[in-house]
Amino acid sequence: MTKIAKCLVVFAVGASFAFLGFAWVSFMGGPNWDAEAAALPGYQINRGDDGKWKVTDRATGANVTVKSPSVRASAILAAREDIDKKAKAEIESLAKPTADYKKKLDEAKKLNEIDTKAMEARVQQLNKQLQDLNTKILELSGEVVKRSQDAQATRTEATKRREDVFRLTRELTEIRTDHFRSEELERKLRDQLVRLEGVIASLENRNKQLREAISSAPR
Repeated sequence: MTKIAKCLVVFAVGASFAFLGFAWVSFMGGPNWDAEAAALPGYQINRGDDGKWKVTDRATGANVTVKSPSVRASAILAAREDIDKKAKAEIESLAKPTADYKKKLDEAKKLNEIDTKAMEARVQQLNKQLQDLNTKILELSGEVVKRSQDAQATRTEATKRREDVFRLTRELTEIRTDHFRSEELERKLRDQLVRLEGVIASLENRNKQLREAISSAPR
């Protein structure tokens, strides 16, 4: 909207200079009315049957008031004044919206500045939280690695213990087998001992009989 207002101001200034040029040409060597009329394509400038000049706005079809309708220069001047009047009216109509937009823009800038500071503070806060999370992740990762190592060591120890159990079980089975063999051998030896003791008792009894027989024999 500000650019439009500036363009209209430039146009109005240009029209004023054109009018001054028109006056200067008129003063120095006489005007070229056809060229002046051609420079106003937005207006239709005709001379009526009554000899009076009329100016019509081509866009709206409205007639423009000519102060001295019998003079062609007055008609061209009326068209230029109408252009200037429209430009000023446009500028005035845009002045308030432009001021409102400037006010809103200033307010938006202030709010944006506040929001920017708040967002920067929030970003710093989030960065701090991110750093804390990264630190916790590293700590947890280290703890996970340590626990994994402990678990691996525990599994290795458990494997060793199972191997020891299997080895001791085999040894116990062998010991039990040897013990059973020892008991069998002991039983056999006892039986043999009992038989030997019977033989010894028989031999001692026989020896006693022989001694008695010898001692009772006549000499």
